[in-house]
Amino acid sequence: MDKRQPNLFSYIVTIDSGFSPNPFGGICTLACSVPSIRRNANLGDWIIGTTPSPERNRLVFAMRVDRGLTFEMYWDFPEYECKKPGKNNGCGDNIYKMGKDGHLVQVKNLFHSKEHFKTDTSINRVLISKTFYYFGKEAVEIPDKLIAVVRKAQGVKTLKPVPKNSDKRDIVPIFLEWLQENFDKGIHGDPTQVKAKCKLPPYESSPNKKQDSTI
Repeated sequence: MDKRQPNLFSYIVTIDSGFSPNPFGGICTLACSVPSIRRNANLGDWIIGTTPSPERNRLVFAMRVDRGLTFEMYWDFPEYECKKPGKNNGCGDNIYKMGKDGHLVQVKNLFHSKEHFKTDTSINRVLISKTFYYFGKEAVEIPDKLIAVVRKAQGVKTLKPVPKNSDKRDIVPIFLEWLQENFDKGIHGDPTQVKAKCKLPPYESSPNKKQDSTI
């Protein structure tokens, strides 16, 4: 990972179903939503999703971009087989593969139909993270001093590093410090809006707060 200061992309997660973002299988992925973020986020950047009204200003998830793949690579690489939808993984977001005619095709899944195809595939890029915090229905309140990271309406808010000679406060490293000091990486809760037919894959939950320990 390079030493540059990361950008932070912030948006409202209107539907938290476990599909997008998808925190299962030990990795968090964005494959079928927010195409503008999938287009513009670089390795090392952070993405956060927050709750909509009336429960605003709560953190649904945060992920560092560790890898970016095309849909074809995401489908073909064996380490992402666990992300394909199936009877034991209703939330799988690995739903696009290359068809015989050389064009992407959508496989059967519980969440996206042909109506979503154009938007999903408008940018052929899947963002992958092994460094993530997913809270779901246990979404945690973001402190008032850090509210500047929250997007207040639909769309994407991009926070770029503040130049060293600026008198403005760089909120991104302060937010990341709060996140990393107070919470363990991983899954802290189930998705907020799980579909009745969506069987969640097994996962190890993390304690909501870091535990004091001695070495």
